[in-house]
Amino acid sequence: MTRKRSFTLLELLVVVAILAIVAGGLLVSYDGLETQSAQGQATFNIAAIDKAVRTFRVLNKAYPDELDGLLEADTTGTDSRTATFTSTTSNPLVSLTPNLRGKLGPFVLNAQALAALNAAGITRLRYVGSSLVDGSGNTGNAAPGSIPNRIFDNTTRGRGIVRTLAVGDRVAVVEALGIADFGGAAPTSSSRLRDIAGLDETVSHVVVAVGLGNNASMINNGSVRAGGLSEAPFYGNVKKDEYSRYILLFHLGSSTDADPANTVYFSEARFLGVLDSKGDWYDEELAEYTGQKS
Repeated sequence: MTRKRSFTLLELLVVVAILAIVAGGLLVSYDGLETQSAQGQATFNIAAIDKAVRTFRVLNKAYPDELDGLLEADTTGTDSRTATFTSTTSNPLVSLTPNLRGKLGPFVLNAQALAALNAAGITRLRYVGSSLVDGSGNTGNAAPGSIPNRIFDNTTRGRGIVRTLAVGDRVAVVEALGIADFGGAAPTSSSRLRDIAGLDETVSHVVVAVGLGNNASMINNGSVRAGGLSEAPFYGNVKKDEYSRYILLFHLGSSTDADPANTVYFSEARFLGVLDSKGDWYDEELAEYTGQKS
């Protein structure tokens, strides 16, 4: 009868050491896959949202309305249904990612800019009301809330208020020369708009940035044809307390030089494209996903 040989303690220790090495190698190989997965999904989402917005425009003869304005508004009252709107402010949404905050700045709508938005079907935006209180007791723009993406919802889920746009209201714009961003820096060129949409980087452009939230008419309105989206997508590569909706860009006009005072406005706003919630556009996100850009 053959006697079965058992492992010695030394052999067991060697096996355990080998398994530890293999496990460590697997951890290293999986490190970063979550970020890469989010970048891959974002690349798909940017293209899908772009197509859906353009489809919505064809089906409904207008772009989606009631988008997230990304700014705060002064209000009185704690309930969205009864609160009084006072004015928009230049304060950005507190939960914007730092990357996006540094690419956007405040712009005051004049009559021509307002007319361009209205002609495109954009008549209302959602703002965070400074006095509104959500179900968790958070007030105004002071904290992200339990679900940061729903901060523009009515109370008590969010702290949002709907504003029918008027001359003098503030909106968020991308890289407008002559206008400091929310971090206080003044862009020296429109290179981001050049990369996104081929715009001349040496002149000033008025390009409004708005979030595609679940209150948008292409998501939340059964009386219109949605264009392919039943929920507002979100970008997964953000911190838990950051706003992660995708950003739509609408071009209102361009200047003949670097002075925004010389802007010539279009009769109707033009849809340029989509950014993720960190301010990256399609090619940039794709390059990060494939490892071409760090």
